[in-house]
Amino acid sequence: MPNEVKNADSFERILDTMADGFGRAERLNANKAGADVFIGIMKPKIPIRNNVKEKIHLREALIKEEHANGSISVGFSAKSNKGYIGRLQNDGWIVKDRNKKTHSHVSGKHFWESTQAEAKGKVGSAVVQKLKVAMDKKVGGG
Repeated sequence: MPNEVKNADSFERILDTMADGFGRAERLNANKAGADVFIGIMKPKIPIRNNVKEKIHLREALIKEEHANGSISVGFSAKSNKGYIGRLQNDGWIVKDRNKKTHSHVSGKHFWESTQAEAKGKVGSAVVQKLKVAMDKKVGGG
């Protein structure tokens, strides 16, 4: 049994490359893949509201925002002013009249929570797949 590593320089270079970790572009690419999966699962769950006066629908206002550290946030665009509508549709609301008298409670659709539950493993798999491709490039396997 040999007690030396053949191609030690190459092996050390691979270890050094792996120790550098993933850069912002690699993290961003992986997180984009996860966000795309999340959005793909969520869009069909968002309730459709047929209001012809709306300029943009809640589904169209769903965006992903990139951050400096390579992370991605998914939410509704500020420009569309749909965040509060998404929150009401998701969580529900209490109906009050103009005199502030409470009448009933409208149940929320809880599309955000159901998307989180459904997407949990799928988002992780998409991120891992992209990180695996990045790692393969780092170590010369791809």
